[in-house]
Amino acid sequence: MVARFVRLQTNKLCCNEPSLPVPKNFKSATALLSKFQQGACVRVQKPKPASVKWIPLVPSELKVNFDGATFAESDEVGIGIIIRNEIGEVMATLSKKNAQPHSVEILEILAARRAIQFTVELGFHHATFEGDVEGVIKALSLGSFPITTTGHLVKDCKSIAGSLRAYSFSHTRRQGNKVAYALAREARFFFLLQVWMEDVPPNTFNFVVDDFPV
Repeated sequence: MVARFVRLQTNKLCCNEPSLPVPKNFKSATALLSKFQQGACVRVQKPKPASVKWIPLVPSELKVNFDGATFAESDEVGIGIIIRNEIGEVMATLSKKNAQPHSVEILEILAARRAIQFTVELGFHHATFEGDVEGVIKALSLGSFPITTTGHLVKDCKSIAGSLRAYSFSHTRRQGNKVAYALAREARFFFLLQVWMEDVPPNTFNFVVDDFPV
């Protein structure tokens, strides 16, 4: 860069054009080089997206995460459910294979219904049900769904949940629901239904450990 600046000033002198005095050429070129190098060292740091993990609840509360997964190689889908206590300990997990429904929303509601039913079957009384499809969580919270083909499924969910002493619905992003999603993907390896009490299948163990609250 310095050599280029000096050559430019020399050409101006040869053509009788205005230019800097020779002693100042090197000083000016060096200043420009220093300014360029300082600018090149400045890097814009992009903010990293906040990490989303499973968040525990208050004591004596259970959180039931549910999710669905589609399988490209077949016309079947998977449903995954994990029940954890307030300190993140696994109480039960479920992986179930289903016929493919007409939409992702129906799959998510079917997963929610199975999660509620699973919780009732195990004799628990208080639970927060958490999924990652916001529209479905809103529908379950309000007890209605704008599409008539899924309205009866929402009513089923509310009816089954009525067996619990207390319940609520919560939305999280996929990153905060990764164990349930991994369990849903795991369903492709089973015939229909698989349940683990206080345990998870080996392929999902690392997801649970990564999700464990510190």
